[in-house]
Amino acid sequence: EYAYLKGTVLFNPDLPGLQCVQYIQGLQREAQQALNEHITLIHRGDQARFAKLNVVLSLLRSINANVIAELFFRPIIGTVNMDDMMLEM
Repeated sequence: EYAYLKGTVLFNPDLPGLQCVQYIQGLQREAQQALNEHITLIHRGDQARFAKLNVVLSLLRSINANVIAELFFRPIIGTVNMDDMMLEM
């Protein structure tokens, strides 16, 4: 579930200067669909879980990209500028 959540946050088509917006939107949709399928399989009794997670994800999107980089990338590859990394990807 955590991996799917990361995908829906990291594949952000709203990044200014992004050249492949439609491609990133597709990746985000795929991550959301995979998350929904995972939730359906694992949390059968909790029909509202996907909606709740989407609400929380919308709150996460308001967090500064550098904070997200610190949480997800610093332990693995050191200090990075998330905007530069997304543009390169």
